[in-house]
Amino acid sequence: MTDEIKAYCMKCKAERVVSNVAIVTMKNGRPAAQGVCPVCGTKMFKFLPKAKAPVAESAPAAEPTAPTEQQNPA
Repeated sequence: MTDEIKAYCMKCKAERVVSNVAIVTMKNGRPAAQGVCPVCGTKMFKFLPKAKAPVAESAPAAEPTAPTEQQNPA
């Protein structure tokens, strides 16, 4: 990610650029950034706008398989 994400550090009481940023998707589908404060090492978290949501790469569709005959043991 080329954009720097700034979040408020609760320990330093200042807004800082987040280090070791990981973009995550929450249970409700909202994107967020997680990382650490570069000064004190405290965990930082920031909700992101939906425009910054990570784009999931679409996997190629699986080819349909022919139905197999089930053998009944006699």
